[in-house]
Amino acid sequence: MKDPKKRPVPVVAAIIFNKNRQILITQRPANSHLGGFWEFPGGRIENGETPQQALARELKEELDLDVQIGERFLRSTYEYDIKTVDISFYFCALQEENPTIKPLGVQAYRWIETEQLDQFDFPPADRDVVGLLKKLP
Repeated sequence: MKDPKKRPVPVVAAIIFNKNRQILITQRPANSHLGGFWEFPGGRIENGETPQQALARELKEELDLDVQIGERFLRSTYEYDIKTVDISFYFCALQEENPTIKPLGVQAYRWIETEQLDQFDFPPADRDVVGLLKKLP
């Protein structure tokens, strides 16, 4: 049963493909909630931000990466033991063909084929989007 006191935390994440149709995933810092899990880069929406502003800020802070934010691909809610997240995944396009990514706020990053998504441990909140991405042409 859902706890009415758990107001969902608004979160955004980026679905970014490179020119080789590989997708960008990042690894959460070991000392964070769900540390060590792989995820799609992004983070919490701060007060006064639009989802697009939050996503641009998070990508710059965590990876020093500039992207063009496109359409929302999926929105879902997941209830963890300590919090509930309301997460929106957006398709994003790289501003540069071969960007230099700096893992400033993540433990690691990788470009992988969508067929490889099952080889990485993703948090439960990301599992729906992983399933949908594997079905993309």
